Amino acid sequence: MASIQNIKKQLLPLIKGSPIIIVVFLLSVFIAKKIIQYTPTTYLSIAKIKLDNQKYGFSNSSLYKDFDVFTAEDMIQTEAEILGSDLIIKKALEKVDFSTVIKRVGSIKEALLYNNSPFKIHHEFIDDELLDQPLSLVINENSLKLTYHHSGEAILFSGGFDLPFNINGNEITITKRDSIVQLKNLELNGIYSFIIYSEEGLINKTKAQLDVKAIDKEMSILRVVFKDEVPQKSADFNNALCESYIEDYIGMKSYAANKTVEFIDLKLTEVGKDLALAESELEVYKMNNNVVNTRQETETGLRQLSGLETDLINAQINERAIIELEAYIKSGDYFVETALQVGFVDLLLTELIKKLKILSDEKQDLLIKYEEESDQVKAINYKIDEIKKYVREAIETNKREATSRRKKLEAELAIMSRKFDHIPSREKNLQVLKREFILQESVYNFLSQKRIEAFIASTSTTSFHRIIQPAYIPKLPASPNKTLITFVCGLLGLILGITFVYLRQFARAKVLDKADLERNSEIPVAGIIRNIKNKMDGEYITLSKSLLLKKTLKVNQIVVVSSSLSREGKTVSAEKLANALMALGHKVCLVDVDPINYDLTNSGALVKEFNNVTTKDYDKNGLIVTTQHNENLLEEDFSLFQLKLEELRVNFDFVILDTSPTAISINPVQLMKLADLTLYTIRVNFTPISYISNADLLAEEYQLSNIHFLLTNAHKASNYNGNLIGSRFTQKARKKGFINRIKQYINYYL
Repeated sequence: MASIQNIKKQLLPLIKGSPIIIVVFLLSVFIAKKIIQYTPTTYLSIAKIKLDNQKYGFSNSSLYKDFDVFTAEDMIQTEAEILGSDLIIKKALEKVDFSTVIKRVGSIKEALLYNNSPFKIHHEFIDDELLDQPLSLVINENSLKLTYHHSGEAILFSGGFDLPFNINGNEITITKRDSIVQLKNLELNGIYSFIIYSEEGLINKTKAQLDVKAIDKEMSILRVVFKDEVPQKSADFNNALCESYIEDYIGMKSYAANKTVEFIDLKLTEVGKDLALAESELEVYKMNNNVVNTRQETETGLRQLSGLETDLINAQINERAIIELEAYIKSGDYFVETALQVGFVDLLLTELIKKLKILSDEKQDLLIKYEEESDQVKAINYKIDEIKKYVREAIETNKREATSRRKKLEAELAIMSRKFDHIPSREKNLQVLKREFILQESVYNFLSQKRIEAFIASTSTTSFHRIIQPAYIPKLPASPNKTLITFVCGLLGLILGITFVYLRQFARAKVLDKADLERNSEIPVAGIIRNIKNKMDGEYITLSKSLLLKKTLKVNQIVVVSSSLSREGKTVSAEKLANALMALGHKVCLVDVDPINYDLTNSGALVKEFNNVTTKDYDKNGLIVTTQHNENLLEEDFSLFQLKLEELRVNFDFVILDTSPTAISINPVQLMKLADLTLYTIRVNFTPISYISNADLLAEEYQLSNIHFLLTNAHKASNYNGNLIGSRFTQKARKKGFINRIKQYINYYL
């Protein structure tokens, strides 16, 4: 039961402070709407790219397996970094016009203009002074005013449409787009701001708005997200970026294949001439010597010799490729934005180049945060230099191996050629010519086959990376999140309102209920007067019955009603208590000894001045005695007042004295010593808790006995004992419906 009482007590300030909570809540919701109104709207466009898996994808099929012989499988995260790299972003920005951002400045916020700008800006700059900084433009009919800031100082230029603004040699020309203005009926006059971005600044700004991530580590699908204030702009760039990525993939694949085709074409020209010469010499020799067939015993040797010749040609091709790669490295044009693409393929060298690409990207990321001389950048430079050294050493090693293999094959070929010295000159010459012809023919056929494969790869515009979801124009903004902001602000408003109500309750430190009196004083509580409109008489009748039943109040007693402060309800309590006792059939005399208050009224009671009271007045059931014209009665002749008071006690059942507050007068203490019962009034939500101890101090210092607290203005949800009883809905009220029950609840608690 005690726990239920504590819960009700804790909830009571919340119920009483509900208007404050509602006001704070509505204010927070209003603030949320303003936040949403003033926050720039951001839209998100999403595109998805399916990466090809060379183990299980389309490129693993027999039809296409040779198309990508010059590419390597990359990790998904690596492809995500490539898609978000400066190179791909730069190619995408070439397809869209983002270099100039124009905004219309309003009284509340700025509106970004994309394709609906009423004018177009052209510029010819000789330096970077005006790049990446906001410029202000005011249009008034055909008059233009351009403002830019230099060294913290605003510089104003005036001009018109199609007339260039010359700013330190940099020209800006503003051209009106009449078609847009007429089509959309735009108001051209107003304030605008615009920024002309440099290439680096535009790329950095775009990267800040771009997010490329893999959907899952096990799925080769990239999710490309781009955010911007204009939905059309976000979708346009996202689609341009995905297309640029696919085009770059196809372009790099074709570039590598074209380089191989050029090298093979050069070799085919040389081998074709040698083949034609060998064929001609063989034909002439056969015609001159009437040769039809070669000797059977030389067939095995010729096949071996042909194999050596083929190996020698392959070795020469590899050696030539290594020499070209070495020349490329020494030229200084080393690793520019993409991996090396050469005819020579070495798995270790390819892995080193990939590692070098990753380290270069890490260096670019570090340069955003750190200076060139920082330890982090030096460390990554050291790793890059080490890999470069290893690349050079790998090239030198492969070159030595290729040269050594070529020389070895040449030596073996020379030895094999000497095996035919014992053959007669005619047969020997014939076999030599045939060998030369077959050798040149096999080499030519081999190169022709490789050229066809490389040519297919170079001319193929097929990419096994696919855009499986293009970016659509978003219809709803991603931010600000209206629901979330409203919810958070509303929740904070509720929390602040509730916190304020409880803090105010504790900060005021007022008496709230009977428990506060019992906790801070040993003086008993005689009764509780609830704040029930139009039913106060019933409250005092209940109090009177309770005091009579407990024999706290007895016949022929003098009752003093006092308080520490004014406006604590002592005068009303004295009046209502007198009325209640009269209603119960007792004769009551109400004596007003409070010089501040002279407006005591009692229906049916006789009002007399203290000095004018006679024995004839004792026949009345109710008598009100005032001291309006004898304010100093207690100070001048207290003994006379005491005798008169005893006379009233004998002739009336109860004599009730309304005294002054004890905090401003000592007279109430004199009367308390004469009284049989003292009701010390405490008003809920008015009397400070610190004033409770005043009654204890008076009782202890002046040895006052039979002093009791009377708690007035208690909450209507408590009973006559001071315990909270909660709902008082009757069965009749419950039948009225839910709405009426809510209304009754509000009226009851508030």
